[in-house]
Amino acid sequence: MVALSQLLALPDLGLRLLQSGPGDPELSWVSTTELLDLSEYLEGGEIILTTGLTLEADDPRWRDFVAVLSRARVAGIGFGIGVNHDRVPAPLVSAASVYRVALFEVPLPVPFIAVSKAIAELMRADELRAARGALRAQQRLLDRSRGDQDPAEVLANIAQVTGRQLGLLGSDNTVLASTGGFASVRDSVGTEYISLDAEGSLRLAVVGDTPLSPEGRSVIAAGSMVLGMGLRGDRLEETRERERWERFTAGLLSGREQPHSLAILNPSLQLPALVRAIAVQGTAEDISAWRHRPRSGLDRLIAASQSPPRAAGLALAWQLCADTDAAVEGALKVAANHQLDAVVGRSAPVTNTALSYRSASTRLRSLSVTAPLYTAPRTPVVIWADRDTPLLDALLSMGDPQGTEEGSRRRALGAHVLGPLSLASSELAEHERHMLRETMSAVFQADGQRGPAATALGIHRNTLRDRLTRIERLTERSLADADDRSELWFALRLEEIADEG
Repeated sequence: MVALSQLLALPDLGLRLLQSGPGDPELSWVSTTELLDLSEYLEGGEIILTTGLTLEADDPRWRDFVAVLSRARVAGIGFGIGVNHDRVPAPLVSAASVYRVALFEVPLPVPFIAVSKAIAELMRADELRAARGALRAQQRLLDRSRGDQDPAEVLANIAQVTGRQLGLLGSDNTVLASTGGFASVRDSVGTEYISLDAEGSLRLAVVGDTPLSPEGRSVIAAGSMVLGMGLRGDRLEETRERERWERFTAGLLSGREQPHSLAILNPSLQLPALVRAIAVQGTAEDISAWRHRPRSGLDRLIAASQSPPRAAGLALAWQLCADTDAAVEGALKVAANHQLDAVVGRSAPVTNTALSYRSASTRLRSLSVTAPLYTAPRTPVVIWADRDTPLLDALLSMGDPQGTEEGSRRRALGAHVLGPLSLASSELAEHERHMLRETMSAVFQADGQRGPAATALGIHRNTLRDRLTRIERLTERSLADADDRSELWFALRLEEIADEG
């Protein structure tokens, strides 16, 4: 930045300040003119050089001349004496005082071209200093990238050169590191976000409402590279850390893990009081990319599914997030970016995460097993368990789903309807009971149509007919009767959910 005071301080020019303006304005350019109004050609910060050729010493239009330049926010007016006027006209001095525009005298021996060259030289020197300072800052950042440079130190180095407040944001928008004043201006207008990785899960927030200089941008670019390299870190350690979080999340979803165990992974993090389990389904490649994207904070609460895929080429995974609009919408947006369908479980206390998990599991059958594999382009599907809750889920949400007595009641009710097909029965061999239960489920999922059900099971229609006849005999219920079908389906789901719990 070149200030007016630097120009006035050059001894070879002999410039004399007659009227000061507000502060010490920054110079952007210099212009020589004898026009009375050149506001259309000004952008602010210019030095205007004139000899007053078109105005007499006592002309009242000096006031209009200065008023126009004041509105254009010029840095100052340089008046050359000894050409058209022996001294600076008094009305010009008076107008400069009224409008608070800097006015200085250019003596006769000094041509305007000398003033222009002096300003150009000052600007070149300033640009060179800025470039050297930016280069030194970049070198410091890049040299230290070989060691363990703390992200806060990188941000401090960038802020020192650019004068900006900066923050490093994780995948769940938590602040991983920042400069001192970032928190108070984080949501200000003019915040620029720079992605530090391909997924956009690590971002650098730069706060400021004035344009950055080329040198400032080069320093931010160097700092962004250093932050990106440092935060990605060693791949092996990242893999181990992700596996630890996935084991913890799987334990929460199943009910085997207690929330307070999070302190082992990160003592500074706290789980929210209410959570939602989100199932994501898509191709194996898309699920893998989703699982391995850089994550931070509670965004790391993901887990691979322990159940076999519903179709060849498909995969399933889980995420646990806070029951807030922002958290759920953020998780669904990331899933959609990876072309994944999603089922959002019911809101549940974090101490009973399995309840949300089971509600989402129930609705997985509503997701297509072919669309992710064969439909392109496509809009990923989102299903909310609590916005279209099946009657069974609504009933099971009553009472204490985790209670031993409640689970025993469900198993007893299921066994009463299913008889020998119940998981609690020992009348049939396990493989035979599994085959008949699988057959009954396939018929229910095919809306009672035996052709599609036989195809799904990979058996002949006659084989399916024989199995259904046996099911009806063992359960003493007819699949042609709507009430009997409802009871059988209800009993199957009761035992499945009781077994999951």
